[in-house]
Amino acid sequence: MKEAIVHPTPDLWTETHDVPIPSPGVEEIVIKVVVAGSNVKDWLHPTLLNVSLNSGDDIAGIVCSLGSNVSKTNEFRIGDRVAAFHPMMTPHGAFAEYAVAPQHTVFKIPITTSFEEAATVPLVVTTAGITLFRRQHLPSPWSPSSGAPIPLIIYGASGALGTFAIKLARASNIHPIIAIAGGNSSHLPKLLDESKGDTMVDYRLGSDEMKRIVKETLSRKGLECHHALDAISSDGTWIPVSQMLTPSTPKKHSYLSVVSGSNKYEDKEIPPGVEVVYTYVGTAHSGTYRDGMTKQPDDKEFVRSDPEWTYVFFSSGWRNRRDCTGIREA
Repeated sequence: MKEAIVHPTPDLWTETHDVPIPSPGVEEIVIKVVVAGSNVKDWLHPTLLNVSLNSGDDIAGIVCSLGSNVSKTNEFRIGDRVAAFHPMMTPHGAFAEYAVAPQHTVFKIPITTSFEEAATVPLVVTTAGITLFRRQHLPSPWSPSSGAPIPLIIYGASGALGTFAIKLARASNIHPIIAIAGGNSSHLPKLLDESKGDTMVDYRLGSDEMKRIVKETLSRKGLECHHALDAISSDGTWIPVSQMLTPSTPKKHSYLSVVSGSNKYEDKEIPPGVEVVYTYVGTAHSGTYRDGMTKQPDDKEFVRSDPEWTYVFFSSGWRNRRDCTGIREA
């Protein structure tokens, strides 16, 4: 089969070569790739780590073969239309005719969803899910909130991660959602529910005005915000977002989730009582952060259960909330 390798030097380039079709491990599925999605990390990781590899991790295609333990579950059959999150920095990635993924990060896609749409889902939805429901302990789509409002700030709301975070928050009845975005956000209004207080804020107004609008929006409703996601996590974007949160109290913890491991997040401008937590989406496969990674959660045992949670997320929880509805809008 053909496989593409991403090389970091001297300039970023790709090479196509011939390799054998992989065989599945006992808990794995081999997928004939129809569409491979792409993320920033597909070129960033090879560049930062100076390694050459098939760096694609978003797969959409057709089940080709099953590992022995997967066959016993009868959950997947050869010919199923699926999407999958491939373990990062490992062999048999998405940039090939055939790719491999563990069963717990493979999910079926409905006939109404194209492979192109499905390929946008795996990594960003896993990142959004782990951020909201694991790191921030918010209500999940299969156990949605039925109580008081839960304000959520999403900075970078118009990007892939921010958009899917909005959809998961809505499925979990988390409102009001304060979506901070810029000019490329025409798709956001139909994802927000104004009747529940959801609103958009334009970051191009500047940090001070952005913070003022967010705080006024919350104050008018008599609300405090203890949950935020910085889906950009670059050039200090987390600093003004942290200043929009109410610091932790004995009864309520304040979380700011970030998604880049390249920063320390120790800026003096971050208010005391706001915990910055880095979402490393690789825990969906490994159940652990890598040594030296910034702002890891203190509860390592809880993190170790991320793979089991991810299986529930894809096999029952998320998919039962209308399957892949809304991917086209995202």
